Amino acid sequence: MSVQQPRAGLAVSSAALGAVAVVMAVSAWVTWAFVRPRAGDALPSPVAVVLTLVLGALWVLILVMAVLAVLFGVLGRHAAVGPARAGATFGAVAALLALAGAVAFVVTATDWLVVVPGQR
Repeated sequence: MSVQQPRAGLAVSSAALGAVAVVMAVSAWVTWAFVRPRAGDALPSPVAVVLTLVLGALWVLILVMAVLAVLFGVLGRHAAVGPARAGATFGAVAALLALAGAVAFVVTATDWLVVVPGQR
């Protein structure tokens, strides 16, 4: 039985996945700046709600990509140190951006909650 060492492909895929995750996270934040509903206003338009929900789902996807980039970087660090370190760094930055985006989404979505007193 032979034990295989991590290949350089893991390091390269970590760098690529991390870079794509960072670009997607920054793009999502730029889109969020244009779409986000203002706090305290009336309920936002249906288009703004749909776009906000799509951005919330996108941040979850970016978070998964960032975790995979860090994981691949850690696993591929023995084969190719440079790309593995870059991928893990990109993944960590993307994870921070995605977590901040997810928190912003949750705060915005809870602002949409309208409590109407029951009528008898």
